[in-house]
Amino acid sequence: MQFFATLPGNTFTILRRWTSVSWGETQPRLNLERYIRSFSYDAREIFEHFKFYEFIQQLDDANLLYKVAKKFAEADLSPSSVSNHDMGLIFEDLIRRFAESSNETAGEHFTPRDIVRLTTSLVFADDDAALTKPGLIRRIYDPTAGTGGFLSSGMEYLHGINPSASLRAYGQELNPESYAICKADMLIKGQDISNIKLGNTLSDDQLWNERFDYCLSNPTVWR
Repeated sequence: MQFFATLPGNTFTILRRWTSVSWGETQPRLNLERYIRSFSYDAREIFEHFKFYEFIQQLDDANLLYKVAKKFAEADLSPSSVSNHDMGLIFEDLIRRFAESSNETAGEHFTPRDIVRLTTSLVFADDDAALTKPGLIRRIYDPTAGTGGFLSSGMEYLHGINPSASLRAYGQELNPESYAICKADMLIKGQDISNIKLGNTLSDDQLWNERFDYCLSNPTVWR
């Protein structure tokens, strides 16, 4: 897999090509874990909250890990082949498919795209004139970030009006898996992922001292 990512802020950089040959068929799990642990803390945390190590252990026990990883190693996902924008679309589609397969818990992970777009347009509508200013910087916040749909939609909306504008994303999410998805999405989009927090916004607001220009949220309704 050719994957080279150089993103701003404290995100992560991988400048090493990963191939099925470089990590070997004899100890695929150990070598893959060693490779992932060479990532930055923020990138490693995403894998940990996905319970990735448990998953690859299951694949390894079934003698499937090397076969699956070899398929990924054959894919060229470098920026010259897949742009950040296209990678974001791919990731978003994977989130949607995951949500659809979750059935009862789908709403916990994913807000339907049409609802996200409508809500975003309503929030930004009164500010459209100001959003065209060159070098504009705005901050958006989602206290129940989920997988980051509202944050991503806000960035897309502002970029469509003003490509030179910058929208800095902030969010907090209680569910560790949703948090990991959101953080990965923000990583792909070049955001400072230290602004995405894990925890209960009501009892442990980790962004209480920040100020934001926009706030969008779709809190989970617990039954």
